[in-house]
Amino acid sequence: MSNTPLTIIAITTAKPGKETALGAAQEKLVAETLVEDGCLRYELHQSLDDGRVRIFVENWASEQQWRAHMQGEAMQRFQTSGVGEYFADFALHRLIKVAG
Repeated sequence: MSNTPLTIIAITTAKPGKETALGAAQEKLVAETLVEDGCLRYELHQSLDDGRVRIFVENWASEQQWRAHMQGEAMQRFQTSGVGEYFADFALHRLIKVAG
């Protein structure tokens, strides 16, 4: 695995009526993730156009550290908490910087 920094964009859409519950779980995940090894940035943004859409913007020191996060305790708690039932849609994009 490369030690190249990795950017993640994860776009989530809550089911109607589940915005508050999903948002609370996501905000807890942010707080827990910010202290993880290799986490350079872990932000949660909400769309001004559609309040059900929230977007994670993440920067990790390496893909290996992001993968460790995905298998880590905070993510496991998040995934087993039942929040999967609150998602209408989810998309994740792994990115590397190519310019700028």
